[in-house]
Amino acid sequence: MYTLFWSTRTAAIAPDAVLSEANADFVRKEVKRTAGRVDDPEFEKISPMKQIPALQLPDGTVLCESLAISLALAERLPEADILPPPGSNERAVVYRWLMHMICNIYEVDLRHSYADRYTTDPDGVAGVRAAAEERWDRAFKIIEDAIDGGAWFVGGRFSLADVYLAATVCWHYDTPALLERSPNIARVCGNVRKRDKTGPLFALYKMNELDGLV
Repeated sequence: MYTLFWSTRTAAIAPDAVLSEANADFVRKEVKRTAGRVDDPEFEKISPMKQIPALQLPDGTVLCESLAISLALAERLPEADILPPPGSNERAVVYRWLMHMICNIYEVDLRHSYADRYTTDPDGVAGVRAAAEERWDRAFKIIEDAIDGGAWFVGGRFSLADVYLAATVCWHYDTPALLERSPNIARVCGNVRKRDKTGPLFALYKMNELDGLV
């Protein structure tokens, strides 16, 4: 059995989606947080950076980093059908966009949400946050322009890229404005939210920003 260490409004939703789409045997173990920060000594032993999620494999091996966990699960649980075929151009493109979101959206979200971690100057927090917003919006505009008008982000099929897109949209500093100016992103996010297995996870994780798209 897999054990997923999770908390609301975290990237644990991505590996959770893989496990859920595969109907895998797993349990969720919620990590204690105080004021948004991990406050759980036992979890700190598992995740040295105190970042959620972490995953314990059936043999006891522990994985950290949401994308590494999600890709490992997608390979181990092909029944999830959440990645295009191995070696295909479509899988390569999914990888490209996953890295775009991790580097240019997910990491920028951290700069915005925890701006004090990214400067040693107490007067620099506002500047870190403002720069994050500019880069955040640019990264989403690139995605909006890349979606070809179909139901999904890449290759006309549901994939892990759609899950990450929907999650990162929920974390945006102004999700309604982002969705209003990004009809392609809004359409994909609405389709993710309507999925039988992945869709309900957004309620579980208290990421309700997409409810109006259902």
